[in-house]
Amino acid sequence: MSIFKRPESSRYVIEIRWQGLPRLKLSTGSSSRKLAEAMQRTLHGLKDAGRLDVLRLLAEGKLRLADVHEDYVRNPAALQHRLAAVASPTLGPLLDQWFAWLDDPATLSSKTRRSYAPKTTQRYKVSWARVLALLPRGREATLADMTKGFLADFRAQRRREGAGGATINRDLCAVGALLTWCEQEREIGVHRPALPRERESAGRERWLDASELSQLEAAVPRSWWPLFATLAYTGLRVGEAQGLCWSDIRLSDQVITVHDRGRRLKTSASARVVPIAVPLARLLAEHRTRYPGGPADQVFPHPFGSYQLAQRVFQRACREAGLHDVRIHDLRHTFGVHCAQAGIPIVRIQRLLGHSTPVMALRYMRHAPENYFAADAARVAASLSGIANREASAQAELARQRLKGS
Repeated sequence: MSIFKRPESSRYVIEIRWQGLPRLKLSTGSSSRKLAEAMQRTLHGLKDAGRLDVLRLLAEGKLRLADVHEDYVRNPAALQHRLAAVASPTLGPLLDQWFAWLDDPATLSSKTRRSYAPKTTQRYKVSWARVLALLPRGREATLADMTKGFLADFRAQRRREGAGGATINRDLCAVGALLTWCEQEREIGVHRPALPRERESAGRERWLDASELSQLEAAVPRSWWPLFATLAYTGLRVGEAQGLCWSDIRLSDQVITVHDRGRRLKTSASARVVPIAVPLARLLAEHRTRYPGGPADQVFPHPFGSYQLAQRVFQRACREAGLHDVRIHDLRHTFGVHCAQAGIPIVRIQRLLGHSTPVMALRYMRHAPENYFAADAARVAASLSGIANREASAQAELARQRLKGS
């Protein structure tokens, strides 16, 4: 073990030999003997702490002694970040492996215990394409480049591009999902920066009134209308409707059963029974004559079962009908608003739409007609004044007298 200067240099060099470790011959980058001795103590401290990983990286020339000494003395956490940066894998190949893992049917989500939906993987790919486009080295960047500062820049760039809070949050969710996979599946030590969520809007309020719905029906190809009518008349989500089998539809009882039979329901509350209105029952009966199938066959086979195709057909029909700012999911909102306008209680709206809590259905209650308010106030006043109790007692007494008379 020694500290010396090379003849051609004014900077000190430390040379150490420890059994079981490569020989360390490291430049201090300094002409100060005092600083060189301090760096020597840092090396001993790393050995005593069992940080053989740091010593090996120093011996391989992947770390500078001056940087390690600075971090060790002033900010040990920074040393961990520096190590992660050195050992950090390249993002491009890492993302390819992750996407292949997501696409594997044998892969199960730790949350749902089911394989990942293709739509989820596609959403992750779109988000990561945006992230890589902003990274200076693109696919050649490393996992360590996903720093707090970069993510702040990414947020700012997405805002400048006009992305909303929900869209930015989906991108950040994709980043977090990769980091979780690295930790849990690959056992890669990663520095996980904070990923605070953007403020999201309260939600879209677009829905179709009766005349707009008639305009849409006139513009939609006849073969596609049963699918869109199902969404508007039942409030089913697009995926729920496209996943229906004929065994789920009982036209005689005029009900549709939505349940988790290998399909991807959003929540456990999404499993439910919804009524079939008479106009929809006629449409579905006609649809079955055109596309016959057994109980296990899909109600909406290809091409109706493709979400992307349904989106394109719907948007084209909206343009032809002169309907602006309408999305296919707005048919679900249309059902919820018309439920509220018909005076259906919020708890029943919750059940019909498959919301996990009544809070989700509250958004539609602002459309409840005010002519119900007077009757509601009268019932409350009757309860407060005791009239309701007296009336109930009188009705009970009348019923007892009738029983005696019989």
